[in-house]
Amino acid sequence: MDARGARRPWLTWGLSLVGAAVCLWLASRSLQLWPDTLTLVSPGLLAAAAVMHVPYAIVRALRLQYVFDPLVARCGGERISRRLLYGSGFVSFFVLLVLPLKLGELSRPMLLARGRQRGLGLAESVGGVALERLVDGLIIVAMLFGGLALSDVRLQTSLADVRTVGASMLAVFAVGLVVLVLAARMPGRAVALAEAISGLFGERARALVGGLVDRVAGTMRGVLALDHAAPFIAWSLLYWAITAGQLWLVLEACGIHLTPAAAAAIVAVVGLSIQLPGGPAQAGTFQLGAGMALSLYLDDAALQTGGSSFAAVMYMLQFAGAGVMALPGLALLARVPEPSSEAETPCEAP
Repeated sequence: MDARGARRPWLTWGLSLVGAAVCLWLASRSLQLWPDTLTLVSPGLLAAAAVMHVPYAIVRALRLQYVFDPLVARCGGERISRRLLYGSGFVSFFVLLVLPLKLGELSRPMLLARGRQRGLGLAESVGGVALERLVDGLIIVAMLFGGLALSDVRLQTSLADVRTVGASMLAVFAVGLVVLVLAARMPGRAVALAEAISGLFGERARALVGGLVDRVAGTMRGVLALDHAAPFIAWSLLYWAITAGQLWLVLEACGIHLTPAAAAAIVAVVGLSIQLPGGPAQAGTFQLGAGMALSLYLDDAALQTGGSSFAAVMYMLQFAGAGVMALPGLALLARVPEPSSEAETPCEAP
């Protein structure tokens, strides 16, 4: 490895730590990053929230079967290995939480590609995960606007700013999803456009980018069918309902009594904040989002007591849950069957 390559990891971690420090400082202006006294009025509700991490992880992992099953079937298989599907989902979520600058987003595509399912390479895996993230983004924005409309917001001065950020993110997610759908509907035109643009950088770039776009478009074609799109969206909605329910239980456990609609809005604000490339373990971006969301509903005194306790407990709970679920995930990945020689041959899906 040359000197530049050796410095790159240090630069990545250094930038992420600086960003985390800035975000933590901003968050500390409204919250205690670790409260002097942890407010926990109902340990039973906290235990229930912890138990909810099991269905949360399962539903989060299973959704991609509706993207990848038709892809594997077109290449002569039956469906994606369920050990690979769930194992990659459980492990990658923990990696996503730990690595800085959203680098963990690459973990699930890499784990899926290592399973060597016929028709499912790295390009297809990246395309499927990208689709999942875009759909999640649209649901988060819907939760934001719906939650704000159906709840009693205390801090009206910040409401316009939150809605502006939400509208901007809605545009980003919607454009991304439209691009993927159009690529799936008109793969020839998508490939031609990609080749025309990448061709400016040489023939090698043109061939590489054109091939990648063709494979990603092929990944999208299967999920556009109603019998795959409908359950994919339904499971995604259930996943975010579980997320909001878990957060509401933690709020109640910390003595914060808000409506489910307010809990949905808090999930959305935190969810949008952690989309930003930040520090390792989401340090800073999570606390900043939690502080912004809670300030919409709580006064300064409540933020310093129950609000700070909630932010600390919720932050630790996600890591504990993801860490526990990563263990069976590793076991499942270790038991993914070795592909046959036929499965390892390239597949040109029709």
